[in-house]
Amino acid sequence: MDNETEVSQREMLKIIGLFRKNGFKGEYETFEKSKEETGEYFVVVTDENTHIKGLFKANPSKDMVAFQHVLNDHNTVA
Repeated sequence: MDNETEVSQREMLKIIGLFRKNGFKGEYETFEKSKEETGEYFVVVTDENTHIKGLFKANPSKDMVAFQHVLNDHNTVA
């Protein structure tokens, strides 16, 4: 991961707080800053109950979490 997309621990805590505020619970696997939009992040989360792994877009400044798609063994985030 390079410095442009690297996420600080403080940013991770804000993002996790946003997910929890929106009812998400699970294992947060990866965090990456969007290269296209400032303040936006891509997060891979495995749901606590279903164990389904998904890619989400999050923007703490806009109080927004948006599901992108389900990830499996055939499609992962590099």
